[in-house]
Amino acid sequence: MPQLAFAATVIAIISFVGYLLIAGAIIIWPIFNILAYLKVLMFPRPIRKKYGTDLSKLNKDSFEIEVSKKDEDNIKKYKTSIISLKNKLKTDVESIKKSISVLNAKVSNISSEISALGSLKKNNDGSFSQRSKAGKEAHALDSKRQDIKGDIYLQENNIEDLKFNNKNQIEEIEIIIKNIKNKPWIAWSEWSSRYARYLSNKNSIIFMLVGFPIFFAILGLLNSYSFLQAFHLYVYISYIQPIADIIGIQSFQNGFSSNFISYEYATKSIANHDGAFSFWSWIFYTLTMPVMTVIYFSSSYNAYKTKAGKIEPTIY
Repeated sequence: MPQLAFAATVIAIISFVGYLLIAGAIIIWPIFNILAYLKVLMFPRPIRKKYGTDLSKLNKDSFEIEVSKKDEDNIKKYKTSIISLKNKLKTDVESIKKSISVLNAKVSNISSEISALGSLKKNNDGSFSQRSKAGKEAHALDSKRQDIKGDIYLQENNIEDLKFNNKNQIEEIEIIIKNIKNKPWIAWSEWSSRYARYLSNKNSIIFMLVGFPIFFAILGLLNSYSFLQAFHLYVYISYIQPIADIIGIQSFQNGFSSNFISYEYATKSIANHDGAFSFWSWIFYTLTMPVMTVIYFSSSYNAYKTKAGKIEPTIY
């Protein structure tokens, strides 16, 4: 039982705090949205300040200024480095192959010497029998031949290691070159997001300024209220009654809510709209405009991103 009581208390506290956050955010989100827009309007990010928001003045080449003269010089240096690495690999491989050719010649000579010893008996493991003088000589020559073959194997592996390391070095340099060449695209990517967000925020504010009056007018028609009465009903359902139920009406007298709504207005609103509040009415009244604005913002953002895509620079 104590555990259940504790769990119920925790759930109640979380629900209460969650509601305050949601309700508070919903009530003041238009203000925050406007303030956020004014901030980016007056203090634009460097990338948006640099390229602006007039798409007609931009094209795919507009972002090429991101690649400086120093970058171009560095690209030339990196390409020269790649050529040097390829040439060095070619030289090293040719040198090793010459060494391998010399070793192969030694192996061939030893094989000829062993053949010249005539027919020789071998042990079960394939080695030459050392019971005769010729067998002992063949065994010594064969051991020498195996050592040389081991050297050849190591040299061949050395070639593969050189090729592998050379490939990695070249790929690392090519990545650096691509990163330099992609500077226009990186700048475009950041700019296009800022561009779409800025104009979408602007459109969302216009949508709110036009949408809220229409929303209140629709609420008035549904309830046979005037525009002002619909607004009062919206404030009552979205904030006053839920806060009064959870915290108490005294919150509007000396609590946090008194910073927004007076105690007299809250008590009068409760008296005038008694019985109008329900969970579903709260959902409808409180969430309709935020949800519609988010949908509008999202569609507007995607539309502007699509437009910005027409001037997307080449990505390497």
